[in-house]
Amino acid sequence: MVKKVSVLVAVYNCAEWLPRCLDSLCAQSYKNIEVVCVDDASSDNSSMIIDEYAEKYDFIKKVTLTVNSGPAVARNEAFRVSTGDYVTMLDSDDWFSADAIERAVEVLEKYDDTASVLFRLVYHDERTGVNTDFENKCEGDTLDGVYAMRLALDWDIHGLYMSHRWLYEKFPFDTASFLYSDDNTARRHYLHSGKVRFCDGIYYYFQRKGSMMHTPGLHYADLMEATASLKCMLVDEQQPDSYINHIEERLWQNIVAIGGYYWRYRHTMTKEQQHSLLNRIKKHHANVELHRLSRSFKLKFGFIPFKGCFILFMMQVRIYFYLRKLIKGI
Repeated sequence: MVKKVSVLVAVYNCAEWLPRCLDSLCAQSYKNIEVVCVDDASSDNSSMIIDEYAEKYDFIKKVTLTVNSGPAVARNEAFRVSTGDYVTMLDSDDWFSADAIERAVEVLEKYDDTASVLFRLVYHDERTGVNTDFENKCEGDTLDGVYAMRLALDWDIHGLYMSHRWLYEKFPFDTASFLYSDDNTARRHYLHSGKVRFCDGIYYYFQRKGSMMHTPGLHYADLMEATASLKCMLVDEQQPDSYINHIEERLWQNIVAIGGYYWRYRHTMTKEQQHSLLNRIKKHHANVELHRLSRSFKLKFGFIPFKGCFILFMMQVRIYFYLRKLIKGI
């Protein structure tokens, strides 16, 4: 029996690029697919475009959200109505090579010990039209799930892949924050996949000017909630301290970086935004577990926790980023 593949497409104001995304799915060499598009309360013509494709192709389904809820919520809604044996996702401004799904299915069908298969990731720059391969920093094409999770934490491998349905059922998209927390899903899927492998099918990632993910803004602070959420999930799973300590250090780096963001951009924020961001930083600063941070890390200027004295911590961060700008120009 030919396995069905569900493709989850979260859509928000991507009318300009959505047809290319959907055309790539309609052109797949692997035919037993369903495409579930979730319109996340778009204000452009995205909803109309989905309707046009759904009317023409019976394998395209549409779900509509009345409130913009973020990609993780949208993908969970898409998964809820999906029926595929294998599941993958495709952002609405990205696209697949014509054989992408077929290549991934081939690997999953060939290896019983493998529950997740990474696509070949290619960045497409909107300004230059140049394609650049993402460089996976690992050896070989077969990874132990635990090793793959650790690599994904540091973006040494990417998070665009196809998995067995049971992984999404057990570990849905993390909705702890509006942005970034969905990355935790890939990390947890890899951890529980047994083996993680690669295929030659291409996922084209569209790097466009003005994309929220690449534009400084208050959404950047979501990194703190996303990282803290991953830590809590692995603690609940009673994963080894070495994994959790690594995540704690990543969380501390995020806290410091977002403290620097506050000092740099505070003049562009309203008083309410300043107050909200400071409270978010303060909450995570108070919750950091010092025993999980390495001694050298805790003693590095700019990263000294000053536990119990948030004002001193923030002044240190201000000086650190000021000196960094003078010395490095960033």
